[in-house]
Amino acid sequence: MAAVIEDEDSCVHCYTEVTRAITRVNCDEEFVCDHCVSLHYVRCDQCDNIYRYLSVADDSGYRLCEECAAASGYRECLDCATLVCERTRCHDCHSAIIEHWEEHLHWSGYQPEPNFLGTGPLFLGLELEINTPERDAQLCQLCNDQLAGVAYLKEDSSIQVGFELVTHPMSFAWAQQNFPWTLLDELAQRGCDGTDVGLHVHVSRDAFSGPPHVFRWMKFIYRNAREVQLLARRYNSHWAAFSPAERADVKDVCKGDRDRPRHLAINVQNSTTFELRMFASSMKPQEVQAALGFADASVRYTEQLTVGAILQNDGWSWNAFHDWANARPEYSALSRESEVLACAC
Repeated sequence: MAAVIEDEDSCVHCYTEVTRAITRVNCDEEFVCDHCVSLHYVRCDQCDNIYRYLSVADDSGYRLCEECAAASGYRECLDCATLVCERTRCHDCHSAIIEHWEEHLHWSGYQPEPNFLGTGPLFLGLELEINTPERDAQLCQLCNDQLAGVAYLKEDSSIQVGFELVTHPMSFAWAQQNFPWTLLDELAQRGCDGTDVGLHVHVSRDAFSGPPHVFRWMKFIYRNAREVQLLARRYNSHWAAFSPAERADVKDVCKGDRDRPRHLAINVQNSTTFELRMFASSMKPQEVQAALGFADASVRYTEQLTVGAILQNDGWSWNAFHDWANARPEYSALSRESEVLACAC
């Protein structure tokens, strides 16, 4: 309860000398008469002490002082002074953010006219699924500011709270030099992650010299499923299955068969791209660069893979591919990640 003083003194507001009970304000030990209390102060609904300003609890509507709020587990909303418990924003601010959040995201089926970046014909399209701590429009704005003309954000039903970052088609060299890689670090610092979501890389079909090249590329990936999944940091995912039946049916895909399941390690349903679906998402630039590097390097490696190299130098093997990629500085992220994950033998 507020301290009641039986004394003659002057009210700090009206300067009236009073002989009746006056109330001492806890925060700065000032005397205030009862009349001025009703004009200038509010009472904490828990301790009954008086203060000039009190925050209101979002769930109950109670006015609480700082000590009572802290003792009850309350803290201020991130965007206003309203008190919240077990959440970061009050109901009104949360509703406003969700509305603003949706303004920044395209619907899941959105497909703009592609903006080809770099020199082809081998272009890569990155789809990076990102979990966010909450539907914070500031995260969307951060991405859109740095990704203008390079990528856009979409809704994705496989992400509970978050979005999918989708790039326009990029050459690997262009991506290495121009994609805003520090954005991933910024997102990680703000609590975003890639837990239990995926990273997909689209590879342009025009990059292949013909059906034999497609055959060698797909066979190489399926023959090295263990090493590829180790690099991808994702094992036996039903979203990107390494199916023995699909490995056996590669020849049909090379003949133009696109009527295959979508959730395979290599999705062949698209008319202009193949989609590598096996990678786990990540906010670490080296891991994302390694995924793009593998997509680019695997296409280029299998293009020059001859029957002689396969028979005499074990050209199908992961070791042969790793040695080839390791000799090319542009795949340094792939080489480093392979070493970290013990893919290289």
